[in-house]
Amino acid sequence: MKKKYIIVGLLILIMALSLGNQKLVNRSLKDTPLAENGFMDLSEWDFLNDGPIELRGQWSFYFNTFLMHEDFGEGTDVPSYAVTIPSTKKSMGQIKPFDKDTYYGTLRLVIQLPETDDTYGLRSEIVLTAYELYVNGQKEDTVGKIGRDVTSSYPSYKVANTFFDVKNHTLELIYHTSDFHFEDSAIIAPTFGLAKQIAYMGEIGLGRDLFLFGILLIMGIYHLSLYWMRRKDASPLYFGLFCLLFATRMLLVGERFIPNIFDLDIMIYVRIAYISVFLGFSALCGYIYHTVYGLFPKRFQRLAWYMGGIASLLTLFIQVPSISILLILYFVVGFIMLIYSMFRLGIGIYRRYKYATGLLFGFVILSATFINDFIYELTLMNSPSLIPLGISIFVFTQAYIIASKFSSAFSLAEHLSVEKESMLLELKHVNANLENMVEIRTQDLQKALDEMAYRSMTDDLTKLPNRRAIMSKLEEVAKCGKRFSIGLIDVDNFKSINDSYGHKTGDWTLIALSEAMKAYVGSKGIIGRWGGEEFLLVLYIDDAEEAMKLANGLREYVAGLTFEAMEANITITIGLSVCEDRSSLDYCINQADEALYLGKKNGRNQCRQAKR
Repeated sequence: MKKKYIIVGLLILIMALSLGNQKLVNRSLKDTPLAENGFMDLSEWDFLNDGPIELRGQWSFYFNTFLMHEDFGEGTDVPSYAVTIPSTKKSMGQIKPFDKDTYYGTLRLVIQLPETDDTYGLRSEIVLTAYELYVNGQKEDTVGKIGRDVTSSYPSYKVANTFFDVKNHTLELIYHTSDFHFEDSAIIAPTFGLAKQIAYMGEIGLGRDLFLFGILLIMGIYHLSLYWMRRKDASPLYFGLFCLLFATRMLLVGERFIPNIFDLDIMIYVRIAYISVFLGFSALCGYIYHTVYGLFPKRFQRLAWYMGGIASLLTLFIQVPSISILLILYFVVGFIMLIYSMFRLGIGIYRRYKYATGLLFGFVILSATFINDFIYELTLMNSPSLIPLGISIFVFTQAYIIASKFSSAFSLAEHLSVEKESMLLELKHVNANLENMVEIRTQDLQKALDEMAYRSMTDDLTKLPNRRAIMSKLEEVAKCGKRFSIGLIDVDNFKSINDSYGHKTGDWTLIALSEAMKAYVGSKGIIGRWGGEEFLLVLYIDDAEEAMKLANGLREYVAGLTFEAMEANITITIGLSVCEDRSSLDYCINQADEALYLGKKNGRNQCRQAKR
């Protein structure tokens, strides 16, 4: 009885993890505001209590033109079309002023926000196949490469979480987007909320994906090992293959862990994701066939593998838009096989096949989530990706069945003669090896998580602490209760370096400059990249004159440096402020920024102290 409670508890935990980040978003459309003609009124929306919101409804779309914030301010005569988000090929086809499914354009929504000073976040999943995001005229994110034709554009499959402050409580979102590769017109409604809510959605989603990936990976290796040691029963083989195939898919969808890290061709990810489904379904049919051996005809398993093999080969060679047609054909045949499988399992329960009941339970849950995700893939209208939930429930229930089968085998083995002891030793050896593999995989996962944590706090280019890390350090220093100094550093005329020598030289210059400034400051403070060519300096100095002296020394030191491949020296302008107990961090940073602005306005290459 205790074993059943453990299984139920694990299923509840998996269900919570699978649906956790979806519950953060208000899914009830009845009382949720919708966009109308490119405008959405959220002035009465309480983000703290109501949570984030999906920006559904009518956005303004301007076909085959890229418009900027200034264009709308001055007025434009380009016709706009009300696109209902989320959109599909069918819904977009009803408003497009042309027949072809390859195009580019500008997607725009203006939002009226509550009169608060919160920092907001935006989660963008799919906006055609590539896009650039502009928030109130400022470019915030880029996914893929937009273009006006197939040769100038490049698709991507990343999830972009963007964070920003909004002035005047009015938000303008502009997506420059294009689709010259998939031709499906898919646009998923972005999710908008407080910055911490959007960040938490990404964190909980990534945690879910990695947690489920770890479970599936361990389950797959474990059952393949069981089959390797005892090949009389093929059900662990097919079950292990099923787990490994969907473990691979888990890193490609959801939070798209692998696509967000490795910038490979999106077509590779798409093809692997589809192949994992096709072959995974074949492995599933093989597992059912061998678990209740004799209930299904042999041609059932053969048909499943022929289907999976042919669909996988076609996926490798046909164009991506054609894969959608292949998926529909595969689903039609697969759906018939699902119905047939449930019918045969019902017969198995009637005939009292030992594991038919547990198999049918897990199979029904898994089938329901497959059907749900297939419908979502085509329409984007129902609940997204429930496959993690279905796979999790199925894996645990079937692992319990396989464990029961092996438990029975162990009980039988205990009553065998001494001549059968070698079999028990062999099984113990499998368990010992498995613990080793689990430990190794756990260490690998921990290393990956540590690497992710490091990347999240480090600027990719300069290897200095990024904005998030330097703010965290500032908060730590402020908690100590001592005075300290903040300096905002800006590289003078950096745009001219990029224009004269190219962005590659500009990047190299920022790297070399970062190393030099970090070495000069040493243990007297910490320096991090604030954004672009701006850096934030934190000095453990409470005296304004001493801080000014060090800052001037840094400025003169930089001015005396020489950089290869450049004919001119580099100068910097620094704005300083001293933070006291009564001062907030935002106030100190603003003071330093005002001093920096004054220094740049009065000729650059100088240090300015903020007025007290």
